Amino acid sequence: MARIQVLIGLLTHCSVEKMEDVMLIEGILRKAAKMLDLTLLETVSHKFSPQGMTAVVLLAESHIAVHTYPEEDMIFVDMASCGSRDAKMALEFMGDMLEGKVEIVMDKIIGGA
Repeated sequence: MARIQVLIGLLTHCSVEKMEDVMLIEGILRKAAKMLDLTLLETVSHKFSPQGMTAVVLLAESHIAVHTYPEEDMIFVDMASCGSRDAKMALEFMGDMLEGKVEIVMDKIIGGA
């Protein structure tokens, strides 16, 4: 079985202005995928009214998804990758870009040697 890293995290105390910017969030997700040497296939997002959004980068190696909750000052992050780099790097990058605090809820390696 291939090595798969599943990472679930929270970004708290983020800039609400930044977490409401669809283009910024999509750009951060694409940069996070690139930083992990992953292959970007497609980016999809949906902006909710009056606030919040969901964005996903579909990767050849799996996905990175975020769900923003501006009213809670929080972003839920879900990553799964069979790439060789540690996904925690990308979560830290996202926290820095969104001026938030990173909390790792789950970090699990499945398979691999």
